[in-house]
Amino acid sequence: MLYVFYGQDQFRAREELQKIRRDLDSEGNLAHNTIRLEGKVSAGELRAACHVASFFAESRLVIVEGLQARFSGMRRRGRARATGAPTDLDDFVDVLATLPPTTTVVLLDETPATAFVDAVKDFAKVEQFVALQRDALRSWAIDRAKSNGTTLAPAALDRLMLLIDGHHLGELAQEIDKLATYANGRKIEVSDVDELVSGAIQYQIWDLTDAVVAGRADRALSFVETMQARGGRDYAPQLLIYMLTREFRRLILAKALLSQGYDSARIGEQLGINPGFPLRKAVEQAGRWPSEHLDTAYRRLLETDVASKTGVMDVDTALELLIVDLTELSKAPRRGVTLRR
Repeated sequence: MLYVFYGQDQFRAREELQKIRRDLDSEGNLAHNTIRLEGKVSAGELRAACHVASFFAESRLVIVEGLQARFSGMRRRGRARATGAPTDLDDFVDVLATLPPTTTVVLLDETPATAFVDAVKDFAKVEQFVALQRDALRSWAIDRAKSNGTTLAPAALDRLMLLIDGHHLGELAQEIDKLATYANGRKIEVSDVDELVSGAIQYQIWDLTDAVVAGRADRALSFVETMQARGGRDYAPQLLIYMLTREFRRLILAKALLSQGYDSARIGEQLGINPGFPLRKAVEQAGRWPSEHLDTAYRRLLETDVASKTGVMDVDTALELLIVDLTELSKAPRRGVTLRR
């Protein structure tokens, strides 16, 4: 059997992979018959992995990550043609179309190759995992809590949705699991989220992100100093870096939609931003930033995140330098955007 899982939400794709593993592992020996391969594998190597004799059990699982990237823009020649050598794509399709009945192959990719998907869709289970948004994300969070034997109070759910979006589903799952353990069967309240997840983030954090986007380094650093002075759970520098990253990622997406001619309502729908002031603010901020500076800002955010998590730089210093760099970027010439109503 062949499964093709692709899309931005690799967390749900991998959870689906785990379900397949559990179904195949009826005798507890699947670990001896599981092979993981990277996308650079050759068709011959894949064939050998799929056809090799299994040990201890009949079922065999082959997992390949990032295979479809090599087929981007490629067309399948098709073996029915009388002339011409088969392409790399043809070779892989042939391997996957002739799997032994005891072999299950799962392909994990963030971006699909159209020619590949078209070639295997008749004999494979193809599923796309898009990043969950708005109602779909809320429903997923509710179900996740139920699977842990608890429920989320509406206010607690709202707070979680503010802190973690559908592009970070693995993190959201981890926090819900942690909250369920803490609640121990009772309903999860907003105070639990503040205690365990948000680090008691006050509305100042939104002032911080707004100040950075607006180029107000003095104001942004003042908020950080206030949080540091309070200490304890009022100051979580790694979480502040995360929130800044989240904000700039949203600006990049909004900027891209603006360039495609989307109006504000459609941008709100695409990004899951509530109508009114939050949406107006996001669109206006995105319109003032040049695309190239948003890209530079996002790279700087990722570099800071890695440097602080790996110990290359002290997280407090990393946050302060990041704020200065981002606010300097915001002072570049700005271009206005006229929205369609």
